Amino acid sequence: MVIDAIIAGWKIGKVLVDNGSSADIIFANTLREMKIDPHLLYPAEVPLLGFGGKPVKALGKISVPVFFGNKDNARTEHIMFDVVEMYDPYFAILGWGFINKFDAAIRQLFLCMKIPTPKGVITIYGD
Repeated sequence: MVIDAIIAGWKIGKVLVDNGSSADIIFANTLREMKIDPHLLYPAEVPLLGFGGKPVKALGKISVPVFFGNKDNARTEHIMFDVVEMYDPYFAILGWGFINKFDAAIRQLFLCMKIPTPKGVITIYGD
């Protein structure tokens, strides 16, 4: 499912929610467009697997806030992203770390995701 998300205060389109991915990925080009200093990256210990079947070494990791909702009902959590230098049609990939942190329920059939908040449920529709 492809959605829009507010990541580190930036509205980012073409964000893939992948319930088969164990990693949350943001691409280096996305960080450059967001003007986030690469010196803020933490070291990445383990290579990522699954990109065309080959291991990919992350440039590092970064924890940034991810926001959904509106002024009446919102939810923000910090997500630890692996930063990867490669081309992808998406700007970020949200995997199990994101899904678990937000306690998100995804219904691919309806192209929607529901996120609980203290004030109710936020529904995000995908493309």
